[in-house]
Amino acid sequence: MDLLDYRVGSSLRLDIYGENGESLDHIFVSQVEEVIDAYEAYIAVPIVEGVVYAVRTGWALTAYMREGNNFYRFSARVMQRLQQDGRALLRILRLSEIEIAQRRRYYRFKCTVPFKYRVITNLKTDLNAPFKECRTADLSGSGLSFSTKARLDMDSLIECELTIDRKPIYLVGNITRCARGTEEDADRYDYQIGVYFSDVEEAKREMIIKFIFNEERRIMKRGIA
Repeated sequence: MDLLDYRVGSSLRLDIYGENGESLDHIFVSQVEEVIDAYEAYIAVPIVEGVVYAVRTGWALTAYMREGNNFYRFSARVMQRLQQDGRALLRILRLSEIEIAQRRRYYRFKCTVPFKYRVITNLKTDLNAPFKECRTADLSGSGLSFSTKARLDMDSLIECELTIDRKPIYLVGNITRCARGTEEDADRYDYQIGVYFSDVEEAKREMIIKFIFNEERRIMKRGIA
């Protein structure tokens, strides 16, 4: 597989590494604008919070693309930044083989999705307990995070109700992180909670992944418009 197999308009998710090789802490979304040959292509400069991001020549990146049920990735370097027909583009050079990414390495997409949860300590009684409403801070095919006023014990079990494309999805997860929130959030939330989906049907996981890619594409189009 090489870049000639990529279609113009294909959505990309980028991990970008700065001047000193450090991973930049953003969700970068791009798309293929033109394929030059098996090793080079033009891609759109990613948009972050409505602003074209200042990606520099020489920076390294890892590009991810979904094709069917598989995720593919490759390493590349930014060779040129240019304007063409009103578009901000990066000319990238592929440095590695294009390979299937490990499915367990789902990345977190920062988004607020309607979300409910309830703690499960007794399967006979807690399944009738009411859900608490909140919103996600980020979401992936393997878990999510959210903020709440309540402290939740590590490794405790919760049932989650996510609303994806106006449809409720029910998942079971374990609490993997319970940390004090920032001072800025102190008036609303006390704790930041991380959840790992311990038992999730593949069809539900695919719904989440599809939602994330569609949202990334929507953000990309909104940034270009």
